[in-house]
Parts: sequence; C-alpha cells; structure tokens
Amino acid sequence: MEATRKPPAKPAAKAPAKAPAKAPAKPAPKASAVAVTRRPAAKKPARAAAPAALSPAEREELVRLAAYFRAEQRGFTPGREWEDWLVAEAEVSARVDAAPEPAPRKTPARKAGKAPKA
Repeated sequence: MEATRKPPAKPAAKAPAKAPAKAPAKPAPKASAVAVTRRPAAKKPARAAAPAALSPAEREELVRLAAYFRAEQRGFTPGREWEDWLVAEAEVSARVDAAPEPAPRKTPARKAGKAPKA
C-alpha cells in the first residue's frame, strides 16, 4: 500500500520581489485592435406545454378587462354596456380557443435502420 501513495506536496517557493517599473506603461490599444471574445449562445428555453384551460374566474376577468377597454374606446357613453360585454366575451373566446398548438418535437433519426452509403 505504501508504494501507491503519492509523496506529500512540497510548499510553494516564494515569488521574487518585483522591481519598480522604470518606463511608463504603454497606452491601451484602440478598441478596434482588441480581439472580441464572444460567449457561446445560450440555449433557448424549451417551449412551455399548452396552457391549461382557464378557470371561470380567470375567463371572467379577461372579459371584464376587454369590456372595460371597449367602453373606454367609445368614451364611456352609457347605454352600450351589454354590447361591450358580449363583444368582449366573443373576443376572449376566439383568442383562448384559437391558441396555437405547440409544434411537435423533432426526434433524431435512428442510425440502426439506415442503410450504409455506397
């Protein structure tokens, strides 16, 4: 067992003292001469799964906001509140129900099934 052990590391020697600089330091090179190092591109986060159906409270809140903004556009004139609400419900239904499906994930081709190239 003793033959496989490594000998203890020797303490590092002290670095020699630096002499004071005699000449003034050179000016920094221009920005165009400096090499720019780039970091590798960050990976894009995976797409979230399709959102779950809205709860009735969330759906009502979206309709309420849409109806408010419709009323605001027409200057809050009275008498068209029901129309604003019904159009807002239709807008919310169209947007929520027409949410795009996430694209299917691509899977790599299997190498075992491919024939070798001639």
